[in-house]
Amino acid sequence: MEMRDQADPIAFACSLDDGELAERRTEWRNLSRASLIESRSTPDGLIARYRGDEETARVLDALVAAERECCPDMEWRVVTEPEAVRLEVRPARS
Repeated sequence: MEMRDQADPIAFACSLDDGELAERRTEWRNLSRASLIESRSTPDGLIARYRGDEETARVLDALVAAERECCPDMEWRVVTEPEAVRLEVRPARS
């Protein structure tokens, strides 16, 4: 197992190798540049809001599905709001 940046708890919990992780981070950055409205840390994770158009929802759903595969120790929740899509990420509760 390769070492992860211990300052990044999501990367630490991720099963992707370094190349796959870099590619995934690029996908998240591209989505954020195109559609992120706001992002904030919470005491137990992260909440991000994205524009609520169909393309953003499709890309976000695909990324979250991929994250659920490689990061099973994290809880990924997508909530559709009237004009946005909200993503909540936190450690999975056991």
